[in-house]
Amino acid sequence: MKRRTFIKLSAISAAGIVLPLQLEAQVADVPLLRPRTLITPNEEFYILQIDDPEVINAANWQLAITGLVEKPGTSFRLEDIKAMESIETMRTLKCIGDPIGTEQMGNAEWKGARLRDLLQKVGVKDEAKVVVFRCADGYHTAIPLEDAMHENTLLAYEMNGEPLPTDHGFPVRLLNPGHYGTKNPKWIVNIQLAEKHESYWEKRGWDPIANVKLATVIGTPSAEEEIIAGSTYFVSGAAFDAGHHGGIKKVEVSVDYGETWEETEIWAKDTPLAWVLWKWKWQVPKKKGPVEVYARATTNSGVTQDEFGIQVKPVDILGYHTVDAKIVDP
Repeated sequence: MKRRTFIKLSAISAAGIVLPLQLEAQVADVPLLRPRTLITPNEEFYILQIDDPEVINAANWQLAITGLVEKPGTSFRLEDIKAMESIETMRTLKCIGDPIGTEQMGNAEWKGARLRDLLQKVGVKDEAKVVVFRCADGYHTAIPLEDAMHENTLLAYEMNGEPLPTDHGFPVRLLNPGHYGTKNPKWIVNIQLAEKHESYWEKRGWDPIANVKLATVIGTPSAEEEIIAGSTYFVSGAAFDAGHHGGIKKVEVSVDYGETWEETEIWAKDTPLAWVLWKWKWQVPKKKGPVEVYARATTNSGVTQDEFGIQVKPVDILGYHTVDAKIVDP
C-alpha cells in the first residue's frame, strides 16, 4: 500500500528555511552521491541561528564562568583555551526542526578543549545542576552538569582545520554529543553554573532534552527527480543516531512501497558520533511512471526504523524517509 502522503515531511527548519547541500560536477565514472563526502566543507555546512551571525574580535573576547563556582569571576581568553589539552574529533550536527529527510545536517572535523577542564579550574559547587551558555546574539541554553562534565563535551575553536568560522560560532562553540543543534550553542560569551534554567527554545515549547533521534536521509534521488528508464542509478544518502543506539549497522532501500528491501553499501563512516554515508546501485526498470524510494536504518543495538517511528529507550526512533520520483523515457 502506498505510503500515506500526510506523513511526508519536507526539509524545512524551525525558522522555515531550506538550506540544501551544494553539489559539484562529478567525474564521469563516479556516481552522483549526496552527501558526496564524509566531511562537509565549511562553506556548505548548514547555518541556523536566531539572528545574524555575530562578529567577535578574539583580542577583546573573554569567556567568563560565573554562578555556582568556587572561584567566581574567573575568565579565559582564547589563547588560554587553546593552551589546554586539545581534542580532535569528527562530529555530525543536525537541526532539531528537520527530523525526517533533513538537509540541515553536516559533519566536520573539530578541535577544541574539554569543557570539564575549564569547569574543574573554577570549581563547581554542590548546588549546581545545570550549565548555562549565554551567547553574543542573545541566545541562551542549558545542559545538565553531568553532560557538561562528559569527556566528549567540547568547546570547539577549529572546524575542518581552520579557525572556527564566524557563521559557526567564532571564537568558540559547544559540541554536546548526542544532542541537536539547539544544545550546541555558538558565539559563547558566558558560562554560568546554576540550579535550573529555562532555555530560549524551551520557553517556546521545544524539547528541553533535544536528543538526536535515529534518522535516515535520502540524498539521491531528490523529490520529483526524473530517472531514466532502464538506466543504472545510485540511490544514496546518510544515516545518523548520534550513538544513542550504538551507531548504524546497516541501511536498506525499497523501491516497491516497502514490499522488499535491499541492503546498501556503507561507503564512509567514522565513530557513532558521525553520520554514515550509504549508496545502492539500482537497475531502474524499463516501465515508466512514479516511484517511491524508501530508506531505513538498523542500529548496532538491533532496532530498525519503521514507517511511523518507534518508542524505545534511551531515545525514540523516527519513521523512515521517502522520496517521490519519476521513471521517464531516455
